[in-house]
Amino acid sequence: MVKIALKKFGRIPKETEKEILGIIKECYERLPHSVELLDILLFENPSFMKSFYFLERRAVGVVTEDFGDSFLARHDAWRGTPRIAVCLETMERAPRLIQIGSLRHEVGHSILHGSIEYYVFPITKKLAETSRKFNLPKGYSFNLTYLISIAVKDFEVAKLLLGGGYVRDQIAYSRYLLKPSKDDLTAWRLSEGNPALMALCLAGRLKDLACLIALSPTVGRKHTIKKMMEEGLSYLPREALGRMLKFAEKLPRTMVGDTFQNFNIAMDMFIEDLLSPLLEAKLRST
Repeated sequence: MVKIALKKFGRIPKETEKEILGIIKECYERLPHSVELLDILLFENPSFMKSFYFLERRAVGVVTEDFGDSFLARHDAWRGTPRIAVCLETMERAPRLIQIGSLRHEVGHSILHGSIEYYVFPITKKLAETSRKFNLPKGYSFNLTYLISIAVKDFEVAKLLLGGGYVRDQIAYSRYLLKPSKDDLTAWRLSEGNPALMALCLAGRLKDLACLIALSPTVGRKHTIKKMMEEGLSYLPREALGRMLKFAEKLPRTMVGDTFQNFNIAMDMFIEDLLSPLLEAKLRST
């Protein structure tokens, strides 16, 4: 049995707390795992959550930007123990099935990625070489590493949950993630003309694609998945959209090792298929 340490920030209704704990506990009962301890953080609203993670990131030395502001829930193991954080105000805006899918998704992370090494990914050789070639700042490499790593981990979690029989909620959750947010649209608009930032925006959407790609055997025919991805990325120019779809098509065939092997392969593939072509096209045009 998993020992749960619960911490609450703000006013958390008892019934909501009970429902969240029930969903999480049921997931551990169904899925094979070796989790012994779990921290659960419940936040009344985004302000409580942002304040906590601002201080926490400084305390543990996280150097990447915080891309998790819009997540319904999130997982980390920065302190060595798996930790699931839930923002109730954000969560309550989503339909019930998606709320359940989100919580199960974070449980999956606690099972597969519940220790500190899954949050400390090295800069790959190819990324270091590309950064030197195109004079990319160190912070950029850290952010890209983070975004590719969470896409890989999300793919692995979706496969785990699919194997546990969680299908309907995970498809709903994946489709929810695919819908571009205002932040996605704004980030892309601001990045246009800057290929490095454009690539970072594309990497940020890989997390959203990864879950659906992993669930593709249950969704239906191949063209159905492609149509969903095209709709979710419809704001992208044709060339960028085409490159993302090709990358997504190749991803399942490469995710066959452990998390770190999968990360290295995905990063190299992203550089070859998306980052380098964007940067080289900019050089040719100047």
